[in-house]
Amino acid sequence: MENYPVEVYQNFEKAVSGSGEHFRKLLDGGYPQWAAFSNGILGDEKAVMWLLNNGYPEMGVLANGIDDEPHALQWLREHPDPFYYTFCQATKEDSFALNHLKTHFPLFYHLSVVVGKAMRLRIKRETFWYKINW
Repeated sequence: MENYPVEVYQNFEKAVSGSGEHFRKLLDGGYPQWAAFSNGILGDEKAVMWLLNNGYPEMGVLANGIDDEPHALQWLREHPDPFYYTFCQATKEDSFALNHLKTHFPLFYHLSVVVGKAMRLRIKRETFWYKINW
């Protein structure tokens, strides 16, 4: 996840915040994995499956881990690269993870804050008391 042009991260930040224009820039720019990752974080299960089936398992599992899926969290904890679990925990405002990213991966610190905010908005939208399903 660390070896992409800065524009990819900038477009991802906007896409995960809901910008269809930046989502399209990721797709058209040749980075469908980042487009799918943004949608996976926002609750699109098909996007997560696309990641898992098209060579981006870490991103797919990370999207599920950010969504607190227990098996995904276990997989991330056991992954040889601790970056993925650290990023996941940073999105949940874990102070150790945030400090680690801030020190060693400042760009991903920023992205973890953006993703955490997007998740909190998603949860609020999906569970707020006035939402009635008929």
